[in-house]
Amino acid sequence: MIWKVASIAAVIAAVTGPALAQDSGSITATPSLSVVPAPAIAGPILKTPQEAGIDPNINKRIDNTLKDAGAIPADPPDRAYGAFQRGFFLTAFALALQNAKNEDAKAQTLLGELLTRGLGVRQDEKEAAGWYELAAKNGDPEAQYALARFYLDGRGVEKDPARAATYLEQASRNGQPDALRELAYLLLEGKGREKNPLLAAAYLRRAADAGDMDSQYALAGLFMEGVGVAQSEASAARWYASAARNGHTGAQIEYAIMLFNGRGIDKDEAVAARWFRQAAESDNPVAQIRLAKLLAEGRGVEKNETDAVRWYRQARKKGIRDDDLEALSLTLSLQRPESLSEDDDSQADRAAGQ
Repeated sequence: MIWKVASIAAVIAAVTGPALAQDSGSITATPSLSVVPAPAIAGPILKTPQEAGIDPNINKRIDNTLKDAGAIPADPPDRAYGAFQRGFFLTAFALALQNAKNEDAKAQTLLGELLTRGLGVRQDEKEAAGWYELAAKNGDPEAQYALARFYLDGRGVEKDPARAATYLEQASRNGQPDALRELAYLLLEGKGREKNPLLAAAYLRRAADAGDMDSQYALAGLFMEGVGVAQSEASAARWYASAARNGHTGAQIEYAIMLFNGRGIDKDEAVAARWFRQAAESDNPVAQIRLAKLLAEGRGVEKNETDAVRWYRQARKKGIRDDDLEALSLTLSLQRPESLSEDDDSQADRAAGQ
């Protein structure tokens, strides 16, 4: 039994929470905020600090002293983002709009996010693109990345891979790991920039070193095929292992295949089976099929045809079939109807959850 890992084209294709509370109602993209007049206060008009003989910088000096002592934060809290995190999207929009008018890049990015997703306001991707562009010009890497995605997908703007690449380059220089990965994909495919596998591999390496599991998975694929790097199954296995440990299901499968076949790493069917099981428990049908085969044959695990059929039926429900496992499923249904019924989906579901 020899299994193959995915091609680099498949790698690129593969990698390309509810709110706690919500304000009632929604507002348009550019609301008109009314100014509430200050209440009338009885009493004499106060003198300015200078007229009263007070140092006009006293408040600033007090604030700086408190900041140095750690009594108050050095930077004021971002109330707009705080409201967004708690699900008060209408409030977040209103607060962010006020800050955005003062060239606050983070606030401009937040407005773009709210408009993109239609949270608290009417969804408007064209308006969102406008706010992202302002924030991008003000140096916010998240806005630069979001705007790049808009130009790649043609959302709110006309599709333009070249402009997308420009914004990805800006976001990459500002340390946005997703931008490094997406820019690498463009360079591998020759979209928006001239094809450059060497530079693509370098970008993926930077993102992979930063812990991005999709980049680790893609970089492993480059090492498998020798694209932009010297071909090395050992390096591929190491990067698949890193991505697998970070929870990348595809990497768990590829790493398990390499372990099972002993390619780039010492052969270990038992460890391979454990990685197949972990991916299978994430409801991946490919992993479920492969785990079922191991259980049916007793490779890396104790032979258990009943569990093999249960895992196979989980995969089959997602449209994947295997002639040998199908025959085993039929045989066990006839021989052991009391332990494994064709219609007993609850047993299969329990097996998948173990």
